[in-house]
Amino acid sequence: MKLTKSLPVIKERNCSASLVLDCRTQRKNATEFPLAMRFTIDRKFFYYVVGSTYTEKQFSDICNATKSASENYREQRMWRETIVPKYKNLLAELNKGSLFTYEMVRVAVTTGNTSLQTKDDRSFMSIWEKIIHDLKTNDGGTQFTTGQNYEYALKSFRKIMGYDAIMGFNISVAEIQKWKDGMKHGVKGKGGKLIGKISDTTAGIYLRACRAVWNTCIREGFLKDVPYPFSNKKEKGLVSIPPSAKRRKCYLRVCQMTELYNLFISKQYPEHWGESYTASVHFSLGLFLVQYLCNGFNMADAARLKYDNYYFQNEGKAFRFNRKKTEKTSANGSEVIIPIIEPLQCILDEIAAPPTRDGYVFPQIFNGAETEEDRRKRTQQENKNVRERMDNVCHEVLQWDESIKPSGTWCRHSFATNLHNAGVEVDYISESMGHSTGEHAITHIYLDTYPLEKQMEYNSKLLDLNTEHSKCEKLLAELAELSEDDLSQLLSKLKSSNQ
Repeated sequence: MKLTKSLPVIKERNCSASLVLDCRTQRKNATEFPLAMRFTIDRKFFYYVVGSTYTEKQFSDICNATKSASENYREQRMWRETIVPKYKNLLAELNKGSLFTYEMVRVAVTTGNTSLQTKDDRSFMSIWEKIIHDLKTNDGGTQFTTGQNYEYALKSFRKIMGYDAIMGFNISVAEIQKWKDGMKHGVKGKGGKLIGKISDTTAGIYLRACRAVWNTCIREGFLKDVPYPFSNKKEKGLVSIPPSAKRRKCYLRVCQMTELYNLFISKQYPEHWGESYTASVHFSLGLFLVQYLCNGFNMADAARLKYDNYYFQNEGKAFRFNRKKTEKTSANGSEVIIPIIEPLQCILDEIAAPPTRDGYVFPQIFNGAETEEDRRKRTQQENKNVRERMDNVCHEVLQWDESIKPSGTWCRHSFATNLHNAGVEVDYISESMGHSTGEHAITHIYLDTYPLEKQMEYNSKLLDLNTEHSKCEKLLAELAELSEDDLSQLLSKLKSSNQ
């Protein structure tokens, strides 16, 4: 039976509240979680712990209890009679006759005071929260990841400075500098444990998010008389923002990618992994190779790849897609053609969905997710899965150097570097990776300069395969998977055909 995750208890104007378990713990193998009220205001929500801890099953049983004599029903009744009324009355008294804001409800709930609010309850922190909300929800969530970075920055600020360290717009260079120092050196939390310390690169990302919030405040008429605190240089009295670190362009050579492909075909995985984990690793290895062979596209592109009309018009010999990352910033949407070379087809035969018009090639990635937020979460999870499983493949199976940590970014760099080293034209490499911004690029580049046969020729350089040997290896691998009965039937058929 599916467990009940929430018990709705309050609906007041544009705010609703439910009793839930706050499962956002960092403790490993946690089985009990505190009872909390989850307040939702205009699609934004926060948790406030209100009771003891329960397992998910205990919580579900209490929520679903209907027999008045049962212990679970008495517990549910206690919640409704002793916990809920306090917050229901608080909301009823808060901002009478008008709609709520997220910050208004949060402050009232956490302080228990409904008189702290003014007609204009905006603050530096509430504007920061609003920016996060807008980035994650506007335009179908196209900036969800950016919104997450702003959210992580805000969490870092509150971890180091305290949740209510900044009231209204009472913020200056001193507070920002204190936060920056905390990110560099850490601060002592409860029990004297050092918390908040992060890398300079991450600190730079967080400070740039805070700077964007500051600039928004200025545009909205706040902080105009407060000295601007940020600088890209080390200037006395200002907070310098560390420059973004240049990403190291790591890649795997053709021979290494070929070794991974041969492992995928042979399926020579460690026996102690178990059937379930081996299947997961096999899928992730295939997906990693697909990213490489599909012109170095990323996981978001893999998730959205479809069997469209172009695929069927070309008899399953090529995919066409628009790069998710640049579809809104380039003139042609960064349309890319992917030639389906033989090794790519072999992988697709094993891990892709059967071709159906307008069907996803890899529906496993989204796993039925319908909202943009859920799709991004699923994509991020799949990226994580691939990184972790490829780490085991490279180090446990192939015994490669520990410095090799393949990811989707490695696929993109490997595609470009290996084709360049093979003498392939730079223009082709650039266009096949979706770098074109020309209005008629797809027509000119792909159809005129680089017909599909030429693309097949170039992309075949991505692996170093002896075709006949590869077919033999694949056949032997398939034979090895057959049962004794299947092998007997196959031998019988072969004997019959030779007679």
